[in-house]
Amino acid sequence: MRIKNCYYHILTALLGILVITVASTYLFKTQKSEAENQLVKIVNYVKVQCSTYTKYNEASESKSLLRTIESCRQLQTNIQNANSVDEAFLKDNLSTLWMDGILVLDENGNMESSYSTDDAILKEVYKYISKDIILDYMDYPERTYSQRIDLKDGSHLDVAACARRDAPGIVVSYYYTSAYFAQNYNLTLQNLFEGI
Repeated sequence: MRIKNCYYHILTALLGILVITVASTYLFKTQKSEAENQLVKIVNYVKVQCSTYTKYNEASESKSLLRTIESCRQLQTNIQNANSVDEAFLKDNLSTLWMDGILVLDENGNMESSYSTDDAILKEVYKYISKDIILDYMDYPERTYSQRIDLKDGSHLDVAACARRDAPGIVVSYYYTSAYFAQNYNLTLQNLFEGI
């Protein structure tokens, strides 16, 4: 009887261990499955938000470049109808077209006249637009070159260039966006994860 009692206790202990093991395994798998589902939801959310942010930022960049192109085209027409292209004329166009700088180049790519709210940025733009690819637009008056140039400090320039109609050369306009504005008003994943 004592041996039976001992077997009974051993069997009860083994059965208890088995129940605890099965319950632990079930709870572990359940918790793991819930964690995986939660992780998949988070990843899908981030993927959708990233895609949305990318679309928003690209749309914002496209609108800004389009505005710069329209200003450059209007400047092209204004220059064609002007008597002279001097600093006063460019300053007046700068304020009415909401640009930060204007450059008028001759057929060799040399600067004939310019006006800017910041001469350092004007020099940066002139270095950039002296490339042959931009000067080739002189031969195609119906085409307009545009690009966003990211600067080292986090700011950027939206530049547009098109052929002059009054004489051989190029008309360039640009819009400068400060680093503060670019960092605070562009949607980024860092903004998404703030506060998490």
